Amino acid sequence: MSSHYPSVVQRDITASLPAPNSDSSSGAPRLREPMMVVLHTGSNTGYAIEPLERAFLRMAQTLTQDDGMIHFAYRDLERGHPASLPADFPNVAALDIRSESPQTIAEIGDYIAQHGIRTVFAFDAPVTLRSYGPMRRAGMRRLISYQGAPMSSLNRGLRLVAKRLEVRLRTSGPDHYIFESEAMRRTAVSGRGIPERNTSVVYLGADLTKFVRRDDRYAHREFGIPEHRMLVVYSGHMEERKGVRVLLRAVVELASRGIDTIHLLVLGNQAGEAETFASCYVGTPAENLITFGGYRRDIAAIFGSADVGAIASTGWDSFTMSAVEMAACELPLVVSDLQGLSETVDVGVTGFTFEPGNATMLADRLQMLESNPDLRSTMGKAARQRAHERHSLEQQVSALAAVVHSAAYDQR
Repeated sequence: MSSHYPSVVQRDITASLPAPNSDSSSGAPRLREPMMVVLHTGSNTGYAIEPLERAFLRMAQTLTQDDGMIHFAYRDLERGHPASLPADFPNVAALDIRSESPQTIAEIGDYIAQHGIRTVFAFDAPVTLRSYGPMRRAGMRRLISYQGAPMSSLNRGLRLVAKRLEVRLRTSGPDHYIFESEAMRRTAVSGRGIPERNTSVVYLGADLTKFVRRDDRYAHREFGIPEHRMLVVYSGHMEERKGVRVLLRAVVELASRGIDTIHLLVLGNQAGEAETFASCYVGTPAENLITFGGYRRDIAAIFGSADVGAIASTGWDSFTMSAVEMAACELPLVVSDLQGLSETVDVGVTGFTFEPGNATMLADRLQMLESNPDLRSTMGKAARQRAHERHSLEQQVSALAAVVHSAAYDQR
């Protein structure tokens, strides 16, 4: 395994990659051999996965410059051809590498051997799976795991030593791990026992041509919200750890202070989920200051016409895609001071953090932004600049390609 992978990649570094395996006309890294991107989900699972799928495709295209050499594998294709891939994309398969079925594992090996796949880039590939050995024997030379979730709680002492020993003995596991934040990497190194030299951090990136500021109050008009209200937007899952109740309590507190110029828009709820939160605000002065907007496809237009982005997670949360996209749309961010989530802001410059679960502190932050439009505008512009400098889709793609290219070189 390598000892010189990029540690934290935040800019385009492909120009510094080794030249022999590059395309001389573009300077882009090249693999010159088939690779497979593996998703542990079914196809078309929803908005949260699609931006990653598109980034993975662009990364693979950067490396191979030939769609015929790129393969995408999903747990199943029950929802049809992936919308994140071109309609005529040639190599899409249903292959569940997490399966315990000997027949399925044999099919995975046959696919790898038949198509000459040497590099597998897998989303959330764990340290060990039964399929890894057969995949290696079928011709896979390198396995890179992109981690979209923490790997472990933090450990120490003998427990951490035991974890490190287990990883060392698992010779068929991933060769390298990519994380979305430093906090996520710490869960691997100081929790799961992964050697730090076998890890990289590649921050998420937003499409800066799509996620832009717009001044048409689109979201206000779309949801019937009075245009004079400061619109605070959240987009994500409704599970308890995501802190939707904290957001609601903050707006209730603001309403109790007599502030009726801050409106909360919650996006991502599916059928029946909004009703589970009704007891938090129905019958209070905040009832008309809260809107559940459901699952939306016009998320860029909504973010682009909102005023503030808020993420109030109470349990684990990391460097979320919504935070990057909100920042790209010039929204100051107010987020819980949690693990990788706090890495999404420069405190006092692009936004604020607050104590997880503290609705009063969140309300104070929102009230400050509502009462100071100039601060809101300054922070929003700084957030956009930060996205431009560190969190663009182009930077994410080139950084991913750099790590995969390095893995290919180090194992030749």
